[in-house]
Amino acid sequence: MQVAPLGHDENVIGAAALLVADRMRQAVEPLAGTSGASAAALTALLAWADGAPVDALAAGLRLSHSRAVRVVDALEREGLAVRGPDRTDGRRALVHLTKQGRAAAARVLDARAGAVREVLASLDADGRRALAAAAEAILEDAADSRAEARAICRLCDAVACGHPTGGCPATAGADSRERP
Repeated sequence: MQVAPLGHDENVIGAAALLVADRMRQAVEPLAGTSGASAAALTALLAWADGAPVDALAAGLRLSHSRAVRVVDALEREGLAVRGPDRTDGRRALVHLTKQGRAAAARVLDARAGAVREVLASLDADGRRALAAAAEAILEDAADSRAEARAICRLCDAVACGHPTGGCPATAGADSRERP
């Protein structure tokens, strides 16, 4: 099957998305001490997964169970997270951030914010609003489920996007498709 080549606009959008992702990764990985999975695990635990089982964290980070266990192991070694028993299901362990883990997650989010602001610095307020509107439309259309929304937003600042107040476009899109 032959795929039509991208046009200029599509190509530069893809390149810009990759630039943002690369800059965020470069900013947050040194703070997490390893790959982006640890940084994403910290922010996911802060936003929605604190007290969740490893399986939920794995799904939200798009990791295999064994890879998520290794990420949690690394966070535990660093004193950033702890596992505890699930009182309702003895087969599962629940993951919680420590005080140090909350501070590390905040540092990761600060570094992410700095990287995004740096990339967007060349845009004026109108340009940012236009880009944000386009990104919201893409995000709202992208998530077919809450699990997919968590994966999309795995390194997101949940408060900044409005997740606690229903403003997250990925979650809103997923909710609109999951409801009968």
